[in-house]
Amino acid sequence: MKKILIVMCGILLLEMLTGCGKNLPLKNDNGATDDVEKIKGNCTAVECIKEIKPEDTVEQINDIIGFDGELIDEEYNIYYWELSETTGVKVAYYSSDKGTISIDYDKETLSNSKVDFSKYSELQPKIKEGITYNDFISYIGGVEGTVIEKSSYSTKYVWVSSDGSYLNGTFSSSSGKCTFASGMIK
Repeated sequence: MKKILIVMCGILLLEMLTGCGKNLPLKNDNGATDDVEKIKGNCTAVECIKEIKPEDTVEQINDIIGFDGELIDEEYNIYYWELSETTGVKVAYYSSDKGTISIDYDKETLSNSKVDFSKYSELQPKIKEGITYNDFISYIGGVEGTVIEKSSYSTKYVWVSSDGSYLNGTFSSSSGKCTFASGMIK
């Protein structure tokens, strides 16, 4: 179990480091995206992760997304569905029949002017003490987070402000409390 968590953390770190530098669509003065990417399949990455459950099989996920995923790692049983040039869904089963679902997404399209990180310094000690999702969002403007990863053990959300600041929060499925938070607050 500990090895799986270490491998998952390593993969997530690698994803975060290599996900930078992609050419992403820009928003115009109205907040709309100028160069909207065409999405393959039945849903965007953000919509798909809401529908997919950790216990879903590859075949069930193929049906949800609308096309077959590509096996990208036989050793760890990892599948990927490329939805556009910059977005996709990844499901890693490792040595389990339950998957860890994550998405590649464009942070800029998730930005929300209502996200407010002005109380972040008050939030930090609460995270260490153990804070629930509803209490967590009360410190960042009451805005719901966007699910970017989920497993049978936890759900990870992201909040992105209009200035490009972001915060990731991982919440335990068993306790409902935040177990880890990271981000970049300007």
